Amino acid sequence: MKFLKWILNVLMVFILLTNSSLAYERVILLSPACADIFLKLGLNNKVVGITKHIKGFDSTVKVGSHLKPNLELMLSLNPDLIIYSNNRFLPNSLDKFHIKTYKYDPKTTKEIFEQIKKIASMMNVSKTGNNLINELKNKLSQLKKLNKKPKVIYEITQTPYIVAGKNSIINDIIKKAGGINAIDINKKLVKFSIEKAISLHPDIYIYQVGPMNKTPTPPDKRPLFKNMKTVFIRVNELDFARANTKTIDNILFLNNIFYKWSLK
Repeated sequence: MKFLKWILNVLMVFILLTNSSLAYERVILLSPACADIFLKLGLNNKVVGITKHIKGFDSTVKVGSHLKPNLELMLSLNPDLIIYSNNRFLPNSLDKFHIKTYKYDPKTTKEIFEQIKKIASMMNVSKTGNNLINELKNKLSQLKKLNKKPKVIYEITQTPYIVAGKNSIINDIIKKAGGINAIDINKKLVKFSIEKAISLHPDIYIYQVGPMNKTPTPPDKRPLFKNMKTVFIRVNELDFARANTKTIDNILFLNNIFYKWSLK
C-alpha cells in the first residue's frame, strides 16, 4: 500500500513537471491586441519580442511593426511561440523554421473569452485565465437594460469614408452595449457613401481618433452632417479596435451612453 502511494506521488510530480515543461517560455507578440491579455495573465516575463506599438513590456526587444516584422531579428530571439493577428503580415519564410505560431483575432466577446482560455492553457496559467474570464463576465453583469435600441454608425476613417461592418469587434461592442449597427454588411471595414450613412438616420454616431483616423473633423462641424439629429461620440481607436479585456470596458462605456439616450 505504501509502495503504491509512493508510485502515485512520483507520477503526480512527473505530470506536474511535464505540464510545466510544455508551457512556452519565449514568446514574440506580433499582435498588439493580444499584448493586453499577456499583461492581464501576468506573463510579462515570457515575452522576448514585441512590435514597436506595444506598451507595457519594459526592455523587451522590438521586432519592427505588426505590419512588417523583422524576421532576422525575430529568429535571433530564439522564440518557441509567435502570436499574430493577420496572415498577410506573417513572414512566409517562417514555416521552414518550425516555430509554433498562434493566430489571435477574436471578433466577439465570446471569442475573446475562448482565446484567453486557450492562451492561459498554452502558458500553463489556466487558473489565472479562468479568474480573468470570470472577472470580465462579472463586469458584463453590470449592463443596464435599455428602453429602446439606438441605431449606431461607427466611423473608421473620415477620408476615405469607411465604417465598421458586421464582421468586426466593433459590431459586437455595439450589440452587447444594447445598440444596433446600422451598417448591415458582413465585412470588417466597409467603404460607404456619406449620403447613404446620413440617410440611415443614426441615433448615435461614433468616430474614432488614432493611427487610422488621425485628425478627423468632428462630425458636427462637417457641412453634410450639420442637420443630423444624432449624438456624436469620440473614442480612442486603439482602445476600441483591439479585441481584448478593454473591450468589456468599451461595452460598459457605450451602454451607459445608450442608456441615457434611451431615457429621452
